[in-house]
Amino acid sequence: MGYADVGADIYVILGVIILFAGVASPFAFGIAAVVYVSTGLCYAELATKYPVAGGGHFYSLKAFGKIHGFIAGWGLMLGYTVDIALFSLATVGYLGVMTKSFLRGFPVTQPPYYALFAIAFILMLLMLNLIGIKYSSKLNELIVAVDLITVSLFLAFGLPSIVASGALLSWLRGLPSVFSTGAFGGGANYTTFVYALSLATASYIGIESISQAAEETKRPSEVIPRATKAAIVAVVVVAMSLSLLSVTIVPFSEIANNSTSPAVTLASSLPVIGAVFAIWVGVMGTLVCFISTNTGVIGVSRVTFSMSRLGLMPKTFSRVSSRFRTPYVTLIIFATIACLLLAAGVSLPSYNLLPLVASVYNFGALIAYMYVNAAAIVLRFKDPGREGWKMPLNVTVRRGGKAYSVSIIPFIGIVSAALIWSILVGLNPEGRNFGIAWFAIGIVGYLIYQRFKGGRKADA
Repeated sequence: MGYADVGADIYVILGVIILFAGVASPFAFGIAAVVYVSTGLCYAELATKYPVAGGGHFYSLKAFGKIHGFIAGWGLMLGYTVDIALFSLATVGYLGVMTKSFLRGFPVTQPPYYALFAIAFILMLLMLNLIGIKYSSKLNELIVAVDLITVSLFLAFGLPSIVASGALLSWLRGLPSVFSTGAFGGGANYTTFVYALSLATASYIGIESISQAAEETKRPSEVIPRATKAAIVAVVVVAMSLSLLSVTIVPFSEIANNSTSPAVTLASSLPVIGAVFAIWVGVMGTLVCFISTNTGVIGVSRVTFSMSRLGLMPKTFSRVSSRFRTPYVTLIIFATIACLLLAAGVSLPSYNLLPLVASVYNFGALIAYMYVNAAAIVLRFKDPGREGWKMPLNVTVRRGGKAYSVSIIPFIGIVSAALIWSILVGLNPEGRNFGIAWFAIGIVGYLIYQRFKGGRKADA
C-alpha cells in the first residue's frame, strides 16, 4: 500500500521538475525527500502506538484537540481530492502517447481536451465506485509488482549506460559551474529551482496510507515500521535514480518538452530495449496513473468516514447507499470538486495546468504532515507510557521533574515541511489562493457544525 500510493507520483511530477530545475533536478528530489523520510517515520511510530483506521487527523486530535484534528484531516482531504485531478491528467498524458498513431494527431494533451478527457475519467471512476466496483487488493499488488519490475529495468539498463558512456561523470563535473552561475539550462535558474523544490514534494505524497490500515494489520508494531521503511527506501531510490537518468542519459530538454509523459521519453532513450520498452512504459504509465486516480476517489471517502466517526464532520458525509453500500455523498462531492478544479484550468496548456494542480496537491498534504510531525513530538510528552515502535535519534529531555525521550526526526520534518510550504505559498499564487479558500471554507463549516451539534445536545 505504501508504494502503491506513492510510486505512481514519479510518472507525473518528473517532467514538471525537469522543466523548472533543469540539470539540478536530482537535488530538488533529494531535498524534498527529507520531508518524506521524516514524516514517514513519524507515521510509523504513531500508527504502532495508536493502531486505528485514522491517520494524521487522529494523531492531531490526540495531541492538540478536535479543531486541529479537523484541520489536519481537511488537509489530507484536499490532498486526496487533488490526487484525483492530478492523476487523471497523468492518465490522459500517457494515454495520449499510446493513442497518438491511432488518432492521427488528435491533440489529446492540448487544451481543452487535456482537462476534458481527465474529467471524463473522473466521472467514469465515480460511477464505478458508486455501484461498488473496486479494484481488488490482489490487482493492486500485481500492478505494484509489475511497476517495480519496470523501474528495475530502468535502473538495470540506464545506470550502467551513464557510467560507461561518461555521461554521469560529465554531469558531476558540470555541477560546480551550474550552481556558481545559476544557469541550470533551458531557462531554469535559482528562482525556478526553488519553485521546483516546492513541487517536488508531490513525488512523495501518500505515505499515510500505511498508517490508515493499522487497525486491520496483525502485529502492527512489527509490520508497519518494516513496511514504512521499505516503502521509503523504494520510493526515494526510484525518484532519485529516474531524475538522475533524466539529466544524463537524455538531454533534459526532451523530458521537459514531454512533461505529460516523461517516463516514456526516458524509456525510449535506454540502450538495447528503448523502442520496445517505451511502449511498455506507456501502458504502465496509463494503468498506474488510472489506478492512482481511483485511489484518490476511495481515499477521500476513507478519511471522511474516519473524521465523521470521530465527530469532526457531520454524519451525512459518511451516509451509505442502501442499495450499493457505498458512501455516495462523499464520492459525489469530492469527485465534483476535482472536476471543477480541472474545468477552471481547461484553457491552460499542460505545462501550466500540471504545476497548478501539483501545487494545490502539496498545499494540503504539507499542512497535514506538519501536524503529524508536531503530534509525534507532543505525544511523547502527553502519552509517554504508550507502547509501540519508536523512531531513532532520541535525546532525553527533562520537563516538570520527569525525563522524556524525544526524537529529533520530527523536528527536522516540521522545519523542512514548513520551509517548502512557505516557498509554495510565496511562489504560486493560484495554488495559494485555492488552498487558503479550501481551509477557510472547511474551518467555517467545522465551527458552524460544532456549534449546531452543541446546540442540539443542549436542547436534548
